[in-house]
Amino acid sequence: MNDASSKARVLVIDDDSGAVRAIAHHLRREYTVVGVYSASEALDALATSEFNAILCDQRLPDLPGDRLVAQVRELHPKVVRLMMTAYSDPTALASAVNHGQIFAYLRKPFSHEELDQVLGRAIAYQRLLSENERVREDLQSSNLRLGRANAELRSFSHAVAHDLQEPLRTISAYAQFLEDELGTMLSGEASHYLSGISRCSGHLRRLIDDLQRLSELDHVAVTFRPMELGQVMSDVRQLLEASIAERRAEVIVASGLPKVVGDPERMILLFQNLIANGLKFNRAAVPRVTVSPIAAPLGQIGVAVSDNGIGIEPEYRDRIFDLFQRLHSKAEYPGTGAGLAIVRRVAESHGGSVGVFPRDGAGSEFRVYLPAEPPQPQV
Repeated sequence: MNDASSKARVLVIDDDSGAVRAIAHHLRREYTVVGVYSASEALDALATSEFNAILCDQRLPDLPGDRLVAQVRELHPKVVRLMMTAYSDPTALASAVNHGQIFAYLRKPFSHEELDQVLGRAIAYQRLLSENERVREDLQSSNLRLGRANAELRSFSHAVAHDLQEPLRTISAYAQFLEDELGTMLSGEASHYLSGISRCSGHLRRLIDDLQRLSELDHVAVTFRPMELGQVMSDVRQLLEASIAERRAEVIVASGLPKVVGDPERMILLFQNLIANGLKFNRAAVPRVTVSPIAAPLGQIGVAVSDNGIGIEPEYRDRIFDLFQRLHSKAEYPGTGAGLAIVRRVAESHGGSVGVFPRDGAGSEFRVYLPAEPPQPQV
């Protein structure tokens, strides 16, 4: 037997007091039943108390049942609506369905079993809708709180980054000044300490820059437009010109690179990090990075960035895309460990993906897949 506090509440509306009492008596064990005898009484009851369902007769003294359920739907949409009548009136039934959106229709005289089945389904349906509404409201509230927290976090991170950059620049400048002015006068140990200050402050500046870039990737909307990947590679080569010359490296861009729809600045950032990665983790006499088109699933384009570098062990091929995951010490290969995390964030923000695979011989091949069209916005 249901506890009184958990019983569903049903409002029975019928000008036949005997019918109301009979229905209330039958339903008393499972439901809390309130009976009224007119549309006006029903609207008053709904305005002052909560009900899960109404069971409404079509013929009422002050307002037809189909018009009442239409009003109830407008004023109390969470209340599930049931109609009952002893008369065949297709027009009224159509009105109740179309305007009142009734859950079910009972023709008098109906059996207790029929009433129990229909009302049971109606209450279950109403409670499911109420639970869905509650979950939706909770989710909206959580999203609002999360949005505010993210906004506060972004503001905080930008403020901290700005406040950190200035003293770091000052430290670097003072260290450089001391080295220029006193370099020949310093002992070997003091010179070592001074170099450590410069090295650490430079690493922190790069780390802050990477963190700011990752924050922007997560929170700034992607602007999609068509672009030639060949032009993207030309821009990347210009940005990496000094590194390529210093390493006496080769960056080979194959012809026939596909067009892509995306954010130009982010595409440059993606391929800049991949090519720089291939140049940095490379012990070959002539470091070589090749960019070429590859086959892709339907609706996507594919680009491979392959190198003749040190390669990546199979157990680390997923880890390397995590933020700050380093497989080597900073002494061996400088950097912050954010480059490949940025690559993945850019690819995913475009609705694409990136993975790494071994090359025949030596080195690695990064395969980037991007949609041929902008991703559809989620509703």
